[in-house]
Amino acid sequence: MRIRLRFQGPLSVPVAYHLLLQRTLYSLFPPEIIRAWRERHGFRPLTFSRLLGRTRIVQQQLFLSGPIDWWISFRQADEALSLLDGIQTQPTLVIGGQRMAISDLEIEPPFVWTRDMMGVTTLSPIVADDNVKGRIVSYAPDDPRFQSHIRHNAQAKALQFLGRPINALTIRPLETSCVRSWYGTTPVIGYRGQFLLTGEPALLELLYDVGIGRRNGLGFGCCYAFLPNAEQVPGHHA
Repeated sequence: MRIRLRFQGPLSVPVAYHLLLQRTLYSLFPPEIIRAWRERHGFRPLTFSRLLGRTRIVQQQLFLSGPIDWWISFRQADEALSLLDGIQTQPTLVIGGQRMAISDLEIEPPFVWTRDMMGVTTLSPIVADDNVKGRIVSYAPDDPRFQSHIRHNAQAKALQFLGRPINALTIRPLETSCVRSWYGTTPVIGYRGQFLLTGEPALLELLYDVGIGRRNGLGFGCCYAFLPNAEQVPGHHA
């Protein structure tokens, strides 16, 4: 289940603003829900998009003008409803010390997907990386380790959220670009654009809900789905 929040600019944030957005999101929930997320082992049951609006960058500062959209995706509808309760109590967002009045809200119903192939367009970059002896090593979409990393990550999510193993998943880049950012002091390299996923429909639904790749609870890997056309399907011949 997803919620889209819209507010008017202007807004100024650092280029690496994921930590600010995470703090803003957490401020909208009761403390007991945040505590349960932090105490739970495994993946957070949510992800969120970057800020979507007209942008310009000046000296590592991002300036956005309205309207600005922010998508927040949940695995469980009750957590989305808890967010709605918080917004009704206080229909404003505080992002980096700036108070933004919410001007519009859209609720997307629970996502249902019945096909074994799904195209996705990123709303925040997809991250595939590892901590190797204290150093962050990132994998690009054309690296076989990217495919392997995304697959193993999805397998772990299937065990946690679906209660059963789902081993088959492939991800193929269609059009992508590299995005370099930070979460606090941690460098994060991700990729945005379009990808093609093939796997069991239940797994594709799960990845739509909680995000693809790593660091979903920090605002990475949020995507929206589309039905790929024939030219995007492997093995198609015109």
